[in-house]
Amino acid sequence: MTKKRGVIMRHYKAYIVICLLVLLTSCSATREVKKIPPPEIVQPAPPEDPYDIMEKNIPNLSKVYLGKDYRLGSNPDKVVESDCSHLVCAIARNSLIGTKYEFKPYYYPSWKIYEYTYEIEKSETRPGDIIFFVDTKKKQNHLGLITQIKNDIIYFIQASSSSGVIERSTQSESWIYYWKKRLDSFRRWKKEVFSEKKCKPYEVTACKETSEFLR
Repeated sequence: MTKKRGVIMRHYKAYIVICLLVLLTSCSATREVKKIPPPEIVQPAPPEDPYDIMEKNIPNLSKVYLGKDYRLGSNPDKVVESDCSHLVCAIARNSLIGTKYEFKPYYYPSWKIYEYTYEIEKSETRPGDIIFFVDTKKKQNHLGLITQIKNDIIYFIQASSSSGVIERSTQSESWIYYWKKRLDSFRRWKKEVFSEKKCKPYEVTACKETSEFLR
């Protein structure tokens, strides 16, 4: 009787093992394998350089100067008049307020601006770049600052002796019939005209507020 019971128990255990194997095989066959997606790698944004900052700030900042009268040798930040070189330097200088960069020279006359810029292609231009013009004797005598680019149309601000501070474009009549013929080059500031500065702890808030205002 004991022997018979032992045989029954062995058969019962074997039956249980077979049932478990069938169950496990069935589950593994129907189980859907979930793919774990790779973690998303977030690349840090590249730090802004002075050219990036000028490109963001100049479109709005330049509007402050529109309508000023022309006067040779006038700084538009101090009086209600301006000439072309003072205008270009003032906008470049003020576009960096509230950032870690500053425009080192404060002011350059037009010939010095030409010296501290380098020529670029029209397709490379961005707000903050400069357009130089020549007179009938092919001598550089005027410049403007690019303020924005829309649909390949370049807009630039200049201080004209006849119209004061005004914004024109490469599709305006004055460009087509006058300025285009006098175009010398498109140019960009050299890196040495910029320097890095550090805001003191009590200046950080003021710096941020000024930067937001310019935007």
